[in-house]
Amino acid sequence: MKSFLKYIVTATLLVILSSFNINSLLAQQENITSSGKIQPNSPKDSATICFISDTQEPMLVEKMMHKYNNNDSARKVIFNRILEISPKAVFHLGDIVSMGSSKSEWERIDTIVNKLSSKGIPFYPIPGNHEYLFFSKSGIKNFSRRYPYANITGYAKVIANTAVVLFNSNFNKLSKGQFNQQLEWYENTLKQYQSDSSISFIIVGCHHSPFTNSKVVSPSKEVQKYFLPDFFNTPKCKLFISGHAHAFEHFKIKGKDFLVIGGGGGIQQKLYTGTEEKYKDLFNTNLETRMFHFIMINIDKDKLIIRLEMLNKDFKTFDSSYKFTLHKF
Repeated sequence: MKSFLKYIVTATLLVILSSFNINSLLAQQENITSSGKIQPNSPKDSATICFISDTQEPMLVEKMMHKYNNNDSARKVIFNRILEISPKAVFHLGDIVSMGSSKSEWERIDTIVNKLSSKGIPFYPIPGNHEYLFFSKSGIKNFSRRYPYANITGYAKVIANTAVVLFNSNFNKLSKGQFNQQLEWYENTLKQYQSDSSISFIIVGCHHSPFTNSKVVSPSKEVQKYFLPDFFNTPKCKLFISGHAHAFEHFKIKGKDFLVIGGGGGIQQKLYTGTEEKYKDLFNTNLETRMFHFIMINIDKDKLIIRLEMLNKDFKTFDSSYKFTLHKF
C-alpha cells in the first residue's frame, strides 16, 4: 500500500513539474525578440510605436525640379528597420503613394504593409494630398478599400497609456458636413481622453504641417485655426506630428512639441534655414536638406521617449542620436 501511495505521489509531482516547465517555456517563447533574447513581459503602460510619412515614389515633375536621391532604396531600408524594431503599431501620416488612383503604386506599398501584418504589426494611416491626386474619388476608394478602419473623418487608437488621434487635413476634399463632423469628433475625443485616467498622453497627427520652414509647401493655416486651439488647451496633448514637408523639423510652440516627419521616401525638399527660417527649428538650423527618416516613440509609464531614426548617407545605417523626452507632469 505504501509503495502504491509513493508511486501516486511521485507521478503527481512529475506531472506538476512537467506542466510547470512547459508553461514556463511557452511564456518565455512569447517574449523572444528578433535578436533571440528573452525579454520580461512589458507592462501595460509601456510600448514602442513608429510614425512615418510621405513614402510616395517621386513623380517625374518632382525629379525635374528637385534632386532624386535613391528614394526607393531609402523607403525599403526604412521599412526594413521598422520591421527589425517590431513596434506595437505603425502610424502613417499620408502621401502613402504618389497617385492614389494608380494600381501599381498601391501594389508597391501593399507588399510593405503585408510584411508588417505578417509580424502582427498594425498599420494606421491617414490620407495625404497624393491619395487624392488627379482622380480623387478613385484614389480615396483605393485607400478606404485597403484600410476600412481608417475613417476618412478621423479616428483614434490607444496604445498602452497613449492615445493617438489622427484627422484628415485635406479640407478642400471634404464636404462641409464632413469637415464639421470631423471637427466635432476631434474636440469631443480630446475631451474624452483628457478625462480618462487610464490615458497619460495624447499624440495628435495629420498630413499637413501647421508649422514648417519648407521652401516648397506652406504651413497649414487651417490646421492652425481649427485644430490647434484644442490641442493647446488640452494638458495631456504633448506632441503634434505631421508630414507634407519632406524634411525633419522640430518646433516648440507655446510650450508644446511639433514634429515634421515627411522623410519616408518622397523627394527631398529644401528648408529656409538660419536667419531665413520662419520658425525656430530645434533640430538643425543650418542643414537645408534633411535625410530620410522616421520616428520611434518609446512609451514608458510616465514619459515618452521620442527618437529620430535618420538614414545615413550610406543608405544602410541610421543615426539615432537625436532624441528628447516628454513627461506626464
